[in-house]
Amino acid sequence: MNDFFRDKQGNPLYLVGLQAHNSSTGTDMLDKAIRAVQLYGGNVLETPIYWNAIEPEMGKYDMSLVQDTIDRARAAGLYLILLWFATSKNGHPNYAPEYIKLDPATYRIAHGADGAPLPALSPHCEATLERDALAFETVMAFLKAYDGDVGTVLAVQIENEMGLGGTDRDYSEIACADYAKPLPEALLDVELADCGAHDGSRTWRGHFGRHAHEAFCAWYHARYIGRIAERGRAVYGGVKLITNVMVGEGSYEEAGHCYNSGAAVGRMIPIWKKGAPALDLLCPDIYNQEQSVYARICSLYAREDNALFIPESSPTGESNALNLLRAAVDYGAIGVCGFGAESALDNAGDLTEAAYPVMVSMRILENLAPLLIRYRGTGRIHLFLQEEFATHQYVKLDRYHVVAHYLRGGSLRHGLGSRINLRLPENRRHLEARGRGILVQTGEDEFFLAGAGLALDFLRRPDPADENPYPHLASRQANQLNFLSVEEGHFEGDKWVVDYLRNGDESNFSLYAHEGQVVRLRLNPNIGMDLR
Repeated sequence: MNDFFRDKQGNPLYLVGLQAHNSSTGTDMLDKAIRAVQLYGGNVLETPIYWNAIEPEMGKYDMSLVQDTIDRARAAGLYLILLWFATSKNGHPNYAPEYIKLDPATYRIAHGADGAPLPALSPHCEATLERDALAFETVMAFLKAYDGDVGTVLAVQIENEMGLGGTDRDYSEIACADYAKPLPEALLDVELADCGAHDGSRTWRGHFGRHAHEAFCAWYHARYIGRIAERGRAVYGGVKLITNVMVGEGSYEEAGHCYNSGAAVGRMIPIWKKGAPALDLLCPDIYNQEQSVYARICSLYAREDNALFIPESSPTGESNALNLLRAAVDYGAIGVCGFGAESALDNAGDLTEAAYPVMVSMRILENLAPLLIRYRGTGRIHLFLQEEFATHQYVKLDRYHVVAHYLRGGSLRHGLGSRINLRLPENRRHLEARGRGILVQTGEDEFFLAGAGLALDFLRRPDPADENPYPHLASRQANQLNFLSVEEGHFEGDKWVVDYLRNGDESNFSLYAHEGQVVRLRLNPNIGMDLR
């Protein structure tokens, strides 16, 4: 429970939302991003704030951009995660003030292995770190004064996908001097896999072998962000401090080739945890579509010391629509967001067709949020995903067999089984969707389902002491037809509110879920009992 984002009253929040494009803050594009979040059913907007706009001249700060952003989110009833675009945007100094860019003698840039300068500020430069930290402290002080009692801002992301592209480490003069120093004391007990030959000496090469340059680069980037986090937290401790990661698990995993070296990729997480203890979360940006790769990335970041929060993913497409539910259920994700909110809207300001699958999945998460929070890690949350070629899926519970029938490509034996019994073509998108859903068991015979394109059958498992189980299994009394109630509804806080009672034609046969709405099923505890 302590991992979750929280409101000012201390209540845990499950975050679903979208991130605005990089240049939207302060423009009318931010209003479009807000509208997109609302259409997705989200509760949080992620958007950048820019060092060069906040400190256009050295020591002269302007918080109007930050205030305007908070005001817009408040007016829309959304929470905010602010992204501090400063020293690094994907490793580049795009958002550094001009006085930083125009003085490379003071604010040193990184160099590649060939000695050529890189489009990146060096994490070894104390002068740059000090100016970045001072600006960040100023932002945090403003957040405390302007938002501390309200709590619109839940978190601040420090930098963006920090690391160096095109090299395995910084080869500038100051960096090489740091590389020659003994290994930091904090890293002596850190072991990395696949290091190859190393002699165990207190040098980068001696301790980390073939990963020495990447480990060195990761440590200095971690300390850079970690020290900024420490400074900011000392000013205002009312928000989470996070950073996002350009993941490295999608290809052959060589630093500087496949991802920015120094990033908190999976194998570098132990170093980042040592170097930036003031950060609450290391957060992977996952655009990978393949289920196996996506799952592997989630498994690396879902740790006891690091809850999984995904700040960037695709806002469109079936793959992410399924994967974000996988992250929530299989890896206990505490929130997911898609990148590029404005691109999810068409010219009329409505969601594009491509956005529909992810929108439905985000609504599933938002609608089930109180249960996802309450039952996280209990084994009571069950995932149904229609993998390729699948027509059904089975889950075995203590008291029930549960079989999901997927509507795509399947026959509708008994209609649609809810108030959405509409046969017109424009109302059949849920039949074309890849089936998916989340089932939460809240009691021995009580379940909540939210999903799309699927229908569940429940069959009471025989009592182990039953000497004649076959007739009981075959009885119509043994399935979900012997229910106490079937309700469609929603949560207001933790309170369940019934919107619609299903019965008769609306509840016969399977339990259907269509477009992310929540259905509560209360089964008769006497199912399968022989009362003769």
